[in-house]
Amino acid sequence: MTVEYMPKQLDFSLSKNKKFVREIVTGAPVTVSPSTSLGEAAEMMEVMHISCLLVTDQSKVVGILTERDIIHALNDLMPTSNTVETVMAHDLISVQDSEEIHKAYHTMVAHGIRHLLVLDREASPVGVLTETDFRNQKSSHSYAGTLDVASVMSHRYVEMSANLPATKATLEMQAHRLECVIVTDGNAPVGILTERDMVRLYRLQMAEARLEDVMSTPVLTVRSDAPLNDAANLMQQHNVRRLVVIDDHHHVIGLLNQHDLVKYMEDEYIQMLQHLVISQAHELTENRFLTLVNNLPQKIFVKDVNSVYMISNNSYAKDLGINALDIAGKTDFDFFPPELAARYQSDDKRVMAEKTVITVEEPYLTKGKNLWIQTTKAPMFDQHGNVNGVVVIFDDITQHKLDLELIHRRTWALEALGRSNKALIFAKTENELIHKVCESITYQDVYLLAWFGWAIQDEKQSISIVASSGAARQYVNDLKISWGDNELGNGPTGKSIRLGLVQINNILSQNMAFSPWKAKAEKFGIGSSVSLPVKIEGKVAGALTVYAKEVNAFGSDEVELFEELAANLGYGIASRRTALAYEAELFSREKQARILEKSMEDALMAISSTLEYRDPYTAGHQKNVADLAVIIGRELGLDESRIHGLYLAAVVHDIGKIQLPTEILVKPTKLSPQEFRLIQTHPEVGYNILSKIDFPWPLAEIIRQHHEYLDGSGYPRGLKADEILLESKILTVADIVESMSSDRPYRPALGLETSIAQINSMRGTKLDESVVDACIAVLKRDEFIPKLLGF
Repeated sequence: MTVEYMPKQLDFSLSKNKKFVREIVTGAPVTVSPSTSLGEAAEMMEVMHISCLLVTDQSKVVGILTERDIIHALNDLMPTSNTVETVMAHDLISVQDSEEIHKAYHTMVAHGIRHLLVLDREASPVGVLTETDFRNQKSSHSYAGTLDVASVMSHRYVEMSANLPATKATLEMQAHRLECVIVTDGNAPVGILTERDMVRLYRLQMAEARLEDVMSTPVLTVRSDAPLNDAANLMQQHNVRRLVVIDDHHHVIGLLNQHDLVKYMEDEYIQMLQHLVISQAHELTENRFLTLVNNLPQKIFVKDVNSVYMISNNSYAKDLGINALDIAGKTDFDFFPPELAARYQSDDKRVMAEKTVITVEEPYLTKGKNLWIQTTKAPMFDQHGNVNGVVVIFDDITQHKLDLELIHRRTWALEALGRSNKALIFAKTENELIHKVCESITYQDVYLLAWFGWAIQDEKQSISIVASSGAARQYVNDLKISWGDNELGNGPTGKSIRLGLVQINNILSQNMAFSPWKAKAEKFGIGSSVSLPVKIEGKVAGALTVYAKEVNAFGSDEVELFEELAANLGYGIASRRTALAYEAELFSREKQARILEKSMEDALMAISSTLEYRDPYTAGHQKNVADLAVIIGRELGLDESRIHGLYLAAVVHDIGKIQLPTEILVKPTKLSPQEFRLIQTHPEVGYNILSKIDFPWPLAEIIRQHHEYLDGSGYPRGLKADEILLESKILTVADIVESMSSDRPYRPALGLETSIAQINSMRGTKLDESVVDACIAVLKRDEFIPKLLGF
């Protein structure tokens, strides 16, 4: 047997709140001898609720037996009399109990293992580290900044019906390295088969058993929109390693494993390594540098003062198509077009001359693929403090860009829906309604064209276009189209009317059925479309078709919103054709107001999450401020509608920071006067972003005033006393308390007592007396507990 010791090469002293393996590993290891029977070993694992056994021979560790090894024995039809040594793993990976936990978790990830042997300084085994240990050491409050279960859950799972043979599930688990199989009645989960169940199945030799005979019940489930901290609490309370994720109809849509909860540690580990690369590059020998950076997925390299490459990691060299050892002595002009190479070297000179760190987002072409990367360049110093080169790290942020694009598209669709809902309420005639809906959709020029046409019951089964709007509205001039089963009727709009189904045309140029209109559409720059049947009293009467410049512009979220819009349009037309139009209008007003309010709230939450991507030090700050502001508002007796508006303003009160450079937001030292003046622009920027949206509350103005003081010394407008909204006064106090109670890049948390003393000193001069009194009252009752940030 080989026990591999991980060499301790890196200094993690830069990380906060260090924790070591010995602090989280639980219980002494349970051991068996190599000659122990598999049946006896399986019984021990089942009774003691453990996932592995250490195999020792004369006090020396010679192997490990895990649940997966038992599953292999089950699938290979091994008798329970076989000994442990026939299936155990012989080569163990280990760490010392003094190892930092992020390094330990990285070791597990790097080796693709789930059990890590822990040794003391005498190399004696003291335990086995599992993901459960990593999960338990993390407080559930640590997940409060994550939106919901859907943001981290796994889509890699298998469903089977209860009457299938259990052996079919075990073979599937072994083949795909799955931890479980979800047993359903066709839709809803009725049980779950775990590796622990497989151990029992093997011990009892239930070869003919069906899933319903051996599955675990009841199934612990969680909704996809549930807060992640609630899910973490549920797993810890019931001591389970996974939860089945369900939708509103109780259908299975995902799986939340404890791995999904702890994988953040790998990201933290990588961030720590990046910090080390930049801060200690001048101290690293070539071998040590490569040992460090070759473990990272990012592209990393070092240049000298003349922008000549000195060294790089394998990831970057692979992109360039060379061996990492051959990069020394080359320059950017050897790999990139002259204008791009010149720009790269210009950035190098700026970093070294100004002794500053820069971060930019830019397109990147590699192996024929168009990607987006985030590049960080930092000066490298010698032992005397002189600049002797530049360290460059860049990361693939393509998926992040795609996620942001998805948020933007959904926001545009939400805004189109909101404006259309107003048209549904206020348009007086059927014709006005149709025109205003088309205008609402194309208001921002995000959608090039929206038109509506009636299905005519004539011989040609033609479509009569009665309304259109958008930059490409001339596209519909002389447009020949039908809803019949013919050449002009098999396009998206014709089929949507004939079949009564939504037709998504996300890559227009590749749709052969669109050939009659392809050349004309390309002339107007149209890349994709969606056609939606409009029904009146249950029958398809026409279609609403929307076009976008981008391909793949209509994902499931956007289509769902447009389906709702088309349904509402049909209802609006029908209501204006009946004597009950007035009553229907009132109903629609109430319904659409609720839809608009919810849609805008969802958009605000998406904006808040997007901002937190840029500023990891204040991730969760806006949500924490919002929670405290709501508590203060209730203490002051505000009605629930007003409190809801206060919450929405607070949860995006720093939205204006989205235009600030990232390096200012995360600067670990005090801001310069010029940088602070930039920071002071964020309330006005936030106001400009949100003032164009018609909310039921003055959200934009609340945000604009949240740094104003009673004596007029605040910013951006120097308002005084009663010129400031009460909601803004509450937000100001909550912001001060939460900021002082939380970690910042330039200082640790100051604590609640210091925060209370600070707002008391400003009471009556800068801060509203009643708001300060209410805040102190709720803090002394422990109704608000600061959530410390960082790791």
